[in-house]
Amino acid sequence: MNNGFETEASELPELLFARKVAYAPCYSNNWHAIKEHQIFHILRGNMTLELRSGLCYRAFPGDTLFLPAGVRHRDRFHEPNGPEMIHLRFRWNGAERFAPDCVQHFPPSARADIAAVFHLLHLPKMRMDGKFDSPFQHRRVALQLGVILAICQEQLSAPGREIADPDADRFGEACRYIEDRLESRLTLASVSSRLRISPRTLSRLFAKFAGMSFHAYLLSRRMKKAREMLETGGRSLSETAYALGFSDPGYFGKVFKKYFSVSPARLR
Repeated sequence: MNNGFETEASELPELLFARKVAYAPCYSNNWHAIKEHQIFHILRGNMTLELRSGLCYRAFPGDTLFLPAGVRHRDRFHEPNGPEMIHLRFRWNGAERFAPDCVQHFPPSARADIAAVFHLLHLPKMRMDGKFDSPFQHRRVALQLGVILAICQEQLSAPGREIADPDADRFGEACRYIEDRLESRLTLASVSSRLRISPRTLSRLFAKFAGMSFHAYLLSRRMKKAREMLETGGRSLSETAYALGFSDPGYFGKVFKKYFSVSPARLR
């Protein structure tokens, strides 16, 4: 039976970057996309992988996240010193099929096997460029990455295995609904009613995938949209406030300044 993975099973990934690093929070400010596939394996702390589509994936020590090439995203770090992680960048036919949090849905034995391979990587020390000390070291790490990918292939192609997370689908639907109606009066009750789930369930989804409350997420989307609108010009402060659901431009200005530590008037 062709499960879609056979053609890649014998191909080693082209490993381009491998680094054990603690990223500073400043790296999480901007949306960006990278041409290669990426893997983040968390060693200490935690992070949220936030996709432009609205989906968010939270990872804690021992968790592994995949990011297919070209996906616009940003990495949100929740601690002052940032998380410590193993960060890999590579090219390989097949990784685009991996959901960012697919490993979290594998059986404990498969997750343990993946964690054990990461433990054996022994990446170069004192190298900030993600390169290698020798061709032999490069090939060894590439082979170990191939083992990780092979474990994922095996799990994703197992008969009867369902990796899709219905919670992620509901959360994505909630984010899209909010994004399309930022000018409306949105509440936890109104959005949960629209999605036909309870307010408690919606609160849990935002805590799980966004790492914040529903109201904090709604405010963050409105503030970031407001900043984009003000920086591109064409609208007054009042028009921007009304377009994002604020009935009082003065209150909008206070909230904006508290959020960004800068007056909205200075961005026009």
